[in-house]
Amino acid sequence: MIDPRFGRERPVVAANRVAVKAITDLWEAGESVEDIAYDFDMTPEQIGVLRHATVRLAA
Repeated sequence: MIDPRFGRERPVVAANRVAVKAITDLWEAGESVEDIAYDFDMTPEQIGVLRHATVRLAA
């Protein structure tokens, strides 16, 4: 979601308002999906969907 009140008009995860870029930066740096999910109180499946969507948007 993009909400001007959160994330400085950048996409954030609606459930916890974490910037999508923060999550993708960790993934690109080599963090495991499980560790990222734990850090942001998400499930590995949620991180996987986010990662897949981000890759599709970048293509």
